[in-house]
Amino acid sequence: MDIKIAYYSVIQNSFLQNFNKSMNFKLLFFLFCLLSIKSFAQEMPVSNAREENVVKELFFTGLKDKMAENYVKASVSFNKIIALDPKNDAAYFELASMNYRQNKWLDAEINIKKAIALKSQNIWYLRLNAEIYKRNGNMDALVSVFNQLIALSPETEDFYFDKANALFISGKVDEAKAAYDLLEQKFGSSKELIMAKQRITLQDKGAKNDNAVEKLIAENPTDVKNYLYLSGVLLEKNKPEEALQLLQKAKVIEPNNFEIDLALADVYQSQRKNELAIVPLKSAFAHAEMPVANKLKIIAAMLPRFNNQLVAKDATDLIEIAIKAQPNTAKLLLMYGDVLYQQGNYSSAKEQYAAVLKLEEQNYLALEKLLAVQTLLGQYNEAIKTGEDALTIYPNQAVLYYYRAFALHRNGQNAEAGLEIKSALLLDADDDNLKAMIFALQAEVLIDQEKLKEADAAFEKAITLAPNNYLTLSNYAYYLALRNQNLPKAEMLAEKAAKALPKNASVLDTYAMVLLKQGKYDLALKHIELALQNNEASNPVYLEHYGDILFFKGEKENAVVQWQKAKQAGNGSEKLIKKINEKKYFK
Repeated sequence: MDIKIAYYSVIQNSFLQNFNKSMNFKLLFFLFCLLSIKSFAQEMPVSNAREENVVKELFFTGLKDKMAENYVKASVSFNKIIALDPKNDAAYFELASMNYRQNKWLDAEINIKKAIALKSQNIWYLRLNAEIYKRNGNMDALVSVFNQLIALSPETEDFYFDKANALFISGKVDEAKAAYDLLEQKFGSSKELIMAKQRITLQDKGAKNDNAVEKLIAENPTDVKNYLYLSGVLLEKNKPEEALQLLQKAKVIEPNNFEIDLALADVYQSQRKNELAIVPLKSAFAHAEMPVANKLKIIAAMLPRFNNQLVAKDATDLIEIAIKAQPNTAKLLLMYGDVLYQQGNYSSAKEQYAAVLKLEEQNYLALEKLLAVQTLLGQYNEAIKTGEDALTIYPNQAVLYYYRAFALHRNGQNAEAGLEIKSALLLDADDDNLKAMIFALQAEVLIDQEKLKEADAAFEKAITLAPNNYLTLSNYAYYLALRNQNLPKAEMLAEKAAKALPKNASVLDTYAMVLLKQGKYDLALKHIELALQNNEASNPVYLEHYGDILFFKGEKENAVVQWQKAKQAGNGSEKLIKKINEKKYFK
């Protein structure tokens, strides 16, 4: 469980909010996002392009989709506006705000900078830019934005406070002190300002930290945020036991405060006491007051480590607790699907994605994930229908065409699959990996249609676009070997894939088959035996290939044994039966 980053995110947000003497800014910013049409009308001149009906219609459509959290569809509208009017700053702002909501910090930063370049004195744009820098941790850039905001609105106290706070977080203590002094000179003292200065004193290496802690707590004995912040400072100073004592006192004051639970979990984690850390973490997740975004962030950080069964179990427990606390929350159900999917429980994952769509029938991520899991489960008729439904809502998403084409191909509907592939190739020109997957699928469709030259050309495009897509390399090698064409190239491709994916049975089997075709029997035997490891000992295809290789090595009796095993495992091909009956290899 890696919860430290999530905890510090909560603490930093709390810290920032504590310096903002009210929530006025956040409320204003939220209202602006919801009422952007009104705000734009009040604050900025309408461009000539906006006056055109097509741009107006696109803008209102985009806002409507944005309100419904259909960000993909909304992005299409705003990008169309930019294509018509590259100087439409409002469209860039809307794209940036959607990127921000989806935690796409880099995209958000790029789009808001374009909006600011077109309208440098728009306070709303600069506010959003500041929020983006707060989230991505770029404190130097954040200070620069607050300098601009202060210049535009020199009587807004919160700008001075946030600038000082950014300087403090970035470690520029002397500049932070000066900024707090300026704030006091201009606006007078306040409880929040006094606390901020005390925290700087606590950070000062020359200060008597123990006395500073006691003084700050004594002056604000019921302010739990002080306990939280100070426990974080102590933890950074490698004093976990002292941090734990503070948090236990805070727990007495506010036993139902989820931030205290998160902080306790962080302390235990620092002590490598994972079995203790999970207890307060579960307690935090049981609180509906804990933001869904924080819960998702913690679980998302655990997903890459699901090879550890304990981590997978803890993540599953946490998401189930979260759903119990906040039922019918689409984002939590979506994450539950991902947790199940990551553990190979595809059927249950499918149920969760379907549950999301019952709540939000146009949820793009749920549609894409449902489509992916249906194809993975071989439920091609369902996938074809899901793909059709998804494309009526999101006709500009190449990956949806890809999944539907895949399902059609596997369902034997290659003509229809070819049409979907052509549609997919017209979209997402910048996504080389997706285009490579589409070309690889096109190659398989063309092979089924016996258009072999066109298939090879499609494979070549795929491996040029994504030279490290090893499954595509292996598939290309397999089809070349199957036709006994360009075997040196097939060997080169298969070897590269096998070296990159040494535990992938399918890749190893393909390499073994290519080596067999090249007459390299010892090396072929080595790789087919590797393929038969890792729970693949009863794979009927690999067993037949094993027998083929043994036959060419002169071990005819052992070859027949493996062919018989292949038949028993479910391989009922006429060619295999002929091999067994006549005890010899047939192409």
